[in-house]
Formats: sequence, structure tokens, C-alpha cells
Amino acid sequence: MTRKQDYRLTDAGVKAIAKQSTPIKVTRHGDGNNLYLIQHPNASLFWQMTYRYQSDKDLKPKQKTYQIGIYKPAKQAIDSTFKPEVSLKEARLARDKAQALLSDGVDPTEHKNHEKNNFEQKDLFRVIAKSYINERSSTTPKNVQKLHNYLDKHITPHIGDYPIASITAQDVIKTGLAIQTYFEERGKWTTDTSHKCVALISSVFEYAINTLGYDIINIAYGRNKALRPHKPERMKAIEQHQFPKLLRNIDQYGADNPNAHQQTIAGMQLMTLCFVRTKELRFFEWSEIDYHKNVWRIPAHKMKMRQDHIIPLSPQAMVIIERMRPLTEKTGYVFYNFERSKPYSDVWFNQALKRMGYTGDPYPKMTGHGFRQLASTGLYELQFSQNLIEIQLAHLEQSSVKKRYDLSAHLAERQMMMNQWANHLDNLRAGTAVNFDLLTPDELKKEMSSRNEQTTDIALHDKDILIKSLQEQGIPDDLLEQLVSFMK
Repeated sequence: MTRKQDYRLTDAGVKAIAKQSTPIKVTRHGDGNNLYLIQHPNASLFWQMTYRYQSDKDLKPKQKTYQIGIYKPAKQAIDSTFKPEVSLKEARLARDKAQALLSDGVDPTEHKNHEKNNFEQKDLFRVIAKSYINERSSTTPKNVQKLHNYLDKHITPHIGDYPIASITAQDVIKTGLAIQTYFEERGKWTTDTSHKCVALISSVFEYAINTLGYDIINIAYGRNKALRPHKPERMKAIEQHQFPKLLRNIDQYGADNPNAHQQTIAGMQLMTLCFVRTKELRFFEWSEIDYHKNVWRIPAHKMKMRQDHIIPLSPQAMVIIERMRPLTEKTGYVFYNFERSKPYSDVWFNQALKRMGYTGDPYPKMTGHGFRQLASTGLYELQFSQNLIEIQLAHLEQSSVKKRYDLSAHLAERQMMMNQWANHLDNLRAGTAVNFDLLTPDELKKEMSSRNEQTTDIALHDKDILIKSLQEQGIPDDLLEQLVSFMK
């Protein structure tokens, strides 16, 4: 009579182990018949079977380990919705199959590797991944190249030559962790390339299932949870109290640097007013200006979030833009590099900031991207609503695709906000801006109430305001007439 196996682990017991605090070193929990649950200090749990096997090349049997699969990724929480990737029952079945192979004189690890190598070329992960990337019509050529770089440099060395049906969740996790280690060793831990690579692997699986008809499951889905979290690097920017000095330094930059490009000065001035991404500023085209509504309309393909975006232009912003017209209008781009015959590079803005001393001495480090952070903080201090600020910054709420904002969302309010922001910068330059940090709650409430009473819908008056502002700035009559004709 066959003796019933006296198992040492139960489903409840394994789940209890998963809920325990992580051990200092790797811990094994035995289940009997050489099956072990391995508990790692990073909080992951996976199944292994130990065995001895003697190949034709070995003088005596060697101790070996057969990797069965993962029970819980490192970052996955144990809650009511938790479902193990490989359950205790499944691990035992896999152990029994491996032991059956051993009884037939077959090394289970070699057998598993042989199955991975028994494939057709078209089934290779790298072949399917390249097909997926090349068929992506919704992304730019630059992003397509970036995806190919992820695949060729980081993913293919690990799983590129595996048939897609043979890839396990553990293979994906090991790939992601290896990529993280690669960047960590090079002092680039803030990079999120590992997360993007795992997301790409998941997308390739979806493509194989939905488009190519592979009868597999997406074992890469959710594997990012097993990686260490991405920590975005904070954009280098000065503090709010240092903003007035920066504005004056930018205005003075041309006088201090006679050889400075007008595009550099105007570009930095416009970034303080419009706080767009440097790429969006560099590829700003004259045709994108709507003179009827005083707005800059950026098409979706130029935006990071692939959504059309509207920038209301204050009178101060229009003055700066029109200053560029005689210089660059014929090129099609507002900011153009004549030396290289292509749109302006953000390198010029960063170099100018360095020349002004924003390198850590005498001023804190600052880059072109820092203008967005300055504007965001400043607008919040001015008590504008989060909704208006985030829309104007073109921050798409990633937690819900259904909440994508409309193209013209809150446009009149945003026009008023941008106009007030421009006036606020003028006050900062002149040293007459209100220091909100020094106001009492009652004074702050009174100040904001006064601002609300003074606001008007500039969408109704933008043309008259702009013309008056241009006249005050001393814009030549012929240029003013040309501008007015565009606005009719």
C-alpha cells in the first residue's frame, strides 16, 4: 500500500509566511520530497526543488536546483485579492513531473532548457517584439527608435532568443532586476528604463495574443511590482525667492553677453511666461499662433502626452514672440538655429543659465526644464486652482484615461491666469510683488479677494490689451500694422 505523503506546508501556512516580515537572509521552508519555498530578503517567494543528477560527463552525482516558479513577487501585497503565480498545489505537481523525469534518467533542468530551445525562428521573443515596435503607428520615429534600443540593448540579451510561449514570469522579473542592476552600477539609479522595458515586454505579449493569435497568457503583466520603484529626478530649479533675480539676469543677459543669440534671450523669457517643455518651445511654429484668440495651439504629435494643447498668450508673451518675427518668420519656426539650419536647441538655454552663474555658485543649479517647476509652485502660491494649473502644465492624469481634458477646457479662466502670471512676473522684476510667505491668513484672504475682484475675462479684450502693450513697448508702426492684420 502506498504511504500518504505527510506534507509540511499548507495554503494558509504559505500565505502566513508571505505576510511575515522579510528575513535578513534567504530562508528555506520545506514541504517534503525536496520541494522548498524560498523566502528572499526583498520579500519575494519562489519554489525550488533540490535533486542529485549524474550526467555522462560527471564522475559522481551533483547537487542541483530546479526552479519551479514564483509564488509572490517582491512588491506584491498580500490582501483579499492576492492570487499566487504558482500555488502550493501547482508547485507539487511540477515537482512530481520533475521527479518522474529523473526516474527516466532525464535532468529536469536540461529538459526545461531544451524545451525553450525547441522553436521556430518566428516564435522568438525578439522577432515578435520587433514586429510589434515596427507596427506602432501612434508613436513618433524617435520613440520607435527608443523602443528598439530598449529591446536590443536591455531585453534581448536576457530573453530575446526564447520562444515567447516558454517565457515565465520569473524570466521577466529577472530581466527587469538585471536592467536595474546595470544602471545602479553606473550610478544612474533614478532611471526608469527597467520599468519601461518590463512594460514593453508586457505590450509584446498583448500583441502576440491579440494580433498574432498566440494561445498564451500575458505573464509579464504586473511584473513591474517586483522591481524597486522608480524615483523621478527632481528638475533642477531655484527657489521662489530667487526668481526675481533670475528674471532680471535674463533681461540683462544680452547686455552682458553681446554675442548672445536673440533666440536664447527670447526663449528664456517666453519659458518664464508660458512654462512649456523645452522641446515644445524649440519646435514652436509661426503657424501655431491663433491671433484671433491670442493662443498658441500645439498639435498632439509634439506633446509628451500626445494630446493637443492650448497656451493662452499674455500681452507680454506676444511682445516677445513678435520680437522674433523679423528674424525667423521665413523659417517657419519662432526659434531657429541659422548656423545649423534647424530648430533651436535647448543646449543654448542651459548654457546661458550656466553663464549667468546657475551652476551651484553663486546661484543654485537651474536648467530649462526648471521654469515649469517655478511656474507650478508660483501659481499654487497665488492660489490658482489645482485643476487650472495642471491643465496648463499639460499634466495628463494617468490614473484614469477617461479624465482626459478637453482641448478648450477652462480656456477663459486659463487666459486670466496666464495674464495675471505675466503681471506677477513684472512685479517680481520691479520688486513690488506680494511676498505670500510673510502674509497672515487674514491678509492673504484679503489679497486674494482683491485679486478676484480685479480679474476680467481677457478673452473679450485681448486684442486691445495687446495693441496697447505693443505701443508701450515701442514696437515699430509697420510691425504693429502687420500684427493687427494677422488678428483680423
